[in-house]
Amino acid sequence: MRHLLVSILLLGIVSSETCSDSTCQASFAQFDTSTEGRLQPTGMFVDLMDEVDNSEIKVLEGAVPDWVSGSMYKVGVGAFKVGERRVNNVIDALSKVYRWSFAPGKQPTFSTKFLKTGIFNRSIESGDLVPHRVVGDILPPISVFEKVKMAVWDTSRDNNNITPWKLKGRAGITVTGESPIMFDVQDVNLDFLEKYEFFNKGRFVKKFMSASHYARHPVTGDSYNYVYMTGYDKGLLTGVKPGYEMIRIAEKEGTAVGEVVGFIPSSLDDIRIIHSLGVTENFVILPRLSLRAQLNSSTHVCSNIVFDSTAPTYMHVMDIKDGSFKTFKFPSFISVHIINSFERVNEVGEREVVVDYPTLTTMDGFDHNNCYYEILNIEYMLSDEFRYMKEFRPLNDVTIRRFVMNMDTGVGTVLDHPKTWLPKLLHVDFPFVNDRFRGKPFCIVYLHTIQWDNRNAMGILKLDLCKRTSQGWDDLNLFPVEPVFVPRPEGTEEDDGVLMAPVYDPRTDGSELYIWDAKTLKVIARLSSPVRVPWTNHGIWLPGYPE
Repeated sequence: MRHLLVSILLLGIVSSETCSDSTCQASFAQFDTSTEGRLQPTGMFVDLMDEVDNSEIKVLEGAVPDWVSGSMYKVGVGAFKVGERRVNNVIDALSKVYRWSFAPGKQPTFSTKFLKTGIFNRSIESGDLVPHRVVGDILPPISVFEKVKMAVWDTSRDNNNITPWKLKGRAGITVTGESPIMFDVQDVNLDFLEKYEFFNKGRFVKKFMSASHYARHPVTGDSYNYVYMTGYDKGLLTGVKPGYEMIRIAEKEGTAVGEVVGFIPSSLDDIRIIHSLGVTENFVILPRLSLRAQLNSSTHVCSNIVFDSTAPTYMHVMDIKDGSFKTFKFPSFISVHIINSFERVNEVGEREVVVDYPTLTTMDGFDHNNCYYEILNIEYMLSDEFRYMKEFRPLNDVTIRRFVMNMDTGVGTVLDHPKTWLPKLLHVDFPFVNDRFRGKPFCIVYLHTIQWDNRNAMGILKLDLCKRTSQGWDDLNLFPVEPVFVPRPEGTEEDDGVLMAPVYDPRTDGSELYIWDAKTLKVIARLSSPVRVPWTNHGIWLPGYPE
């Protein structure tokens, strides 16, 4: 039997780490804020209907290190429009999977295929984008009859276009969204394999959400996630009360098996958006920040997402062995992407669990009639008239924050890492760390940057949270997406490896794959692409070369 140990909820102590010596400002990343000659990355938000199967790509400049052997997978935009109907938010675009592969003695290859979801298949068959639950808008708007039909038929949103993952014991690459529904595609040709869920509680149990990002255990390699669920009777007969079932996907006799780790109760009026979570050697961390998920609309997701400044942030730290957990209470914060989590022993011998996040510095001045995810509406992103600094100002002001949970005293503190980049008002997100340091003490994180009001100028930021230094890369009219870190096989340092990302150039309406030295952010190779690569959300690197 699981033992649920819930601690007294203690209000987190807020303090700030400050730079007190010259080393703090020894190296600051400075991004180009000039506007002259700057173009919009329009082609990143245009349909790519072409599918490509293992097309050879050429090295245009520099050289790929000979130790690079494996595949980078990314998931993102495929198409906004089918027939006469379209969506207008990046999260709603029909999903596509992308793969860049490298093998010793062979030419690098590129592949991309649509994820064959139910929404995709029915849209292609009908010749029109089928009505489904969206974050942005469906245009032209759907009718009342279509809304009723959708509420009955499309009770689950299966257009997974967020994150690729590798589950031990599964044959292919898993593609996730903010849903318990998952898809597997073949790891070489990206063909559809299976649509599935790990836990089926029966027809009288409703499963609302899971994290788009699994968290991998630093020792076993098992994957952790959650499923928010409730019985339609709130547990009276089904026995399933509202809350977060914490799950572990482990490999048993060569097959992926889902296991329940523990349960964290949470009422239906206090569901939070949990996009990612953390795991350490002994704990899984469920971060319930202050974005509420409400049940206002069965068709429009953004109508259900509300920042509640009165809702505290809760960090639930669960023991992965027995399911017991402690809860730490902090002020209201917003973030979606965890950087890393780890355990440590402090100077007086107490065990602490540490979680780092890029959070919005403040939500003061935010128009709460705006949905947080409306920032990704392409009419806003590509408009020279729309001003993010006016409508979404807090989204341009990011602070890296460290949440420290003392497991012995039950006290939580939150510390602000200093901003070591310029301009200070810069959207900083999509963190990526060396996989060998996930769940362990670390220093270095790579992030993606956007200047929303400067025609979406994009760059790459490297932060050393220990030395409090940073480096940056950007280039006029070159638009990288989230960089993926590839470790050198014999490397021991955190930044011993390379970064990879597709980079869009609006001057040619084409894309290239860039490879950077992860230590210096110097471009060491550029590779061709047979197609323009639109916006991609997240990616992973898998070593080795599947045949």
